[in-house]
Amino acid sequence: MNGVTITKVFEINGKLVVADSLDQAIDTYRLWAPDVLITEISQKYAGQYDKLYNALIAEPEILSCNFKGWDLTHITFTGVDDETDFNRLVSIQQRYPKVEFGVLVSRKWVENGKRYLSPFKTKELRGLGLRLSAHLCGSIARDVLRMGGFSNTGDFSEIIDMFSRVQLNVSNYDEPENMSPYILPGPLQEIIIQQAFNHNTFMLCRIASGDCISILLDGSGGNGIDTPINMPIYLQNVHVGFAGGISPDNVVAKVQEITSLPHVNRFWIDMESGVRTNDRFDLDKVEQVCELVYENFLIERA
Repeated sequence: MNGVTITKVFEINGKLVVADSLDQAIDTYRLWAPDVLITEISQKYAGQYDKLYNALIAEPEILSCNFKGWDLTHITFTGVDDETDFNRLVSIQQRYPKVEFGVLVSRKWVENGKRYLSPFKTKELRGLGLRLSAHLCGSIARDVLRMGGFSNTGDFSEIIDMFSRVQLNVSNYDEPENMSPYILPGPLQEIIIQQAFNHNTFMLCRIASGDCISILLDGSGGNGIDTPINMPIYLQNVHVGFAGGISPDNVVAKVQEITSLPHVNRFWIDMESGVRTNDRFDLDKVEQVCELVYENFLIERA
């Protein structure tokens, strides 16, 4: 299991906790449930690693000593388009520093519709001080995945320095047999692998090392489909994103659901259809989401 060293499992008040010692298990449980009195403690599966492993797979709500408390790193709004007011983007970014704006990138951007910012308009984002991510779609994403770098991405290689993160929208794409580690050109800090319903999440174990690879769990693919919140324990040490039907109407409930997961640490949320009106990027909805998230979960502002 990536990021999980299985040593001992304890059961505290009916909750399974992975830890190195009883004291560590108790500390972990108290971090998760600080106001609950501990009345029952026992060790489980001592020496029975096959049963222990099966229990971890079957129990999505297991606690781990790697749990440090959640950290919402980005509120990502994807689909900035040609009619978006860039000055207003700057204003939103200044008031809500956790915001990130996602730009969809494809070799077929004309055919793919309004959600794709034209290459000419994309260049106008340079120097505005925005927190930007590029979301690569279609053949350009598959080329990066196969080649382990950005040398064969054509015009995109000329603007990659504008983005701190790049997302590969590969969803159900099976990785090639031979795959090289990614080469991250500065100031690129992170590669995001978009996956539907946990498909190929183990890909991150085979394509790179270190903290540069993240996973976006997205069963919607930008279609606004409400996706159940779920995160396997083997991703607990990975920077994980959640997408699928998030909008101003449900963002508070969605974030509450995410932060209630016992093994979520660093995470972000991403929305596309939920912040569009008549298939245009709706900055009123963007601001509404920002206000709701900051008011309910984030105290500090710029």
